[in-house]
Amino acid sequence: MAQPIQALLVDDDPLLLALLAAFLESRGYAVAQAGDGVEALERLAQGGFNLVITDRHMPRMDGLALCRAIRDGRHDGYVYCIMLTASVDEQALQAAMEAGVDDFLAKPLRPADLGARLRAAERVLALEAGLAARNQELSRAYAQLSRDLELARSLQRAQLPAPHTFGGLQLEGWFEPSSFVGGDLYDYFALGERLLGFYVADVSGHGVAAAMMAVAAQHQLRAASQQVVRAITPDASLGEAALAVVERYNRRMLETVDVGLYLTLAYGLVDRATGRAALVGAGHPPVLHAGPGDGEFTPIGEGSVPVGILAEPGWRAHELVLAPGSRLVLYSDGIPECNTPGGDAFGEPRLRELLGRHRRSAPAVTCAAAGEALRAWRGGSFEDDVTLLVVESR
Repeated sequence: MAQPIQALLVDDDPLLLALLAAFLESRGYAVAQAGDGVEALERLAQGGFNLVITDRHMPRMDGLALCRAIRDGRHDGYVYCIMLTASVDEQALQAAMEAGVDDFLAKPLRPADLGARLRAAERVLALEAGLAARNQELSRAYAQLSRDLELARSLQRAQLPAPHTFGGLQLEGWFEPSSFVGGDLYDYFALGERLLGFYVADVSGHGVAAAMMAVAAQHQLRAASQQVVRAITPDASLGEAALAVVERYNRRMLETVDVGLYLTLAYGLVDRATGRAALVGAGHPPVLHAGPGDGEFTPIGEGSVPVGILAEPGWRAHELVLAPGSRLVLYSDGIPECNTPGGDAFGEPRLRELLGRHRRSAPAVTCAAAGEALRAWRGGSFEDDVTLLVVESR
């Protein structure tokens, strides 16, 4: 072995200790001695020992009590225990094994038996040393992965837009991943002098792959929005433009993504000058809308196919006018599907009731209230990413 075995011999017979020490040292062991279990524990507390050979019957603390103390978890690494005993009856051996003894040596000792027991101990300790080394490597790798994921979490959050006001439109979002990074995202951005694009997307799956696809989706959706807005004719409707953005992005996904991932999407365009808006849902929960005098929210749209599955999914655009005082709420399915530890879902009715109670609150207050309610409902970390986006016309 690369490192010598550090052996502690425990017996109240000095002659036996001397014979055992000479035998073990001849095999290259580093050897220390103790006269009873109490002294042995004091030596063990100093660390470094991985083999104990102890007599069963000793004053102050016998071998059984010593082995039980060794197995209580206070010692670093594994300590292989061999017990010397003059009794080999079944009840005595069972008591020793329950105390944590690994092997036995019958008295009087025979060198051949002692050598065989030590070879068995060497094999076990070699395996333990290899396992400890691999565990250290895994710990270092896990620590590095944790640092990388924390950085990824920070970068992903930095990609989300800050709360912003575009003319008479105020937007605020809230996002909480189920792990270090998530596959949900929200975004909003100006498109020329008049139009504003916004959306909430939910990539299938969780973790790093979903998060990487979410980052790619953010850039590609912005690019598709810019390309469509530049190309639309003056007589084109806002609904046609919104639909063209989602269809363009769908073609891009079908051409480039080959990892079994897809995403659901609620995408919108709004003309800041007129308040005209258009919404396209692609397999996503419907957008919730409340008009200027409404205290309750009404869903817009219906179930459909997610992005990245079909070349011609048959999506439809829904047009409306966001008069001053109107509010849109986009969210991911992690909110209504957020379960209590007992399995009860938060549900869309509860979400709409919460949004109704905060109908006149600022968007930031609404997002904070939703986060507080969901954390209380879940009682722990979320099983799925959760995202909320509030768009308010003033």
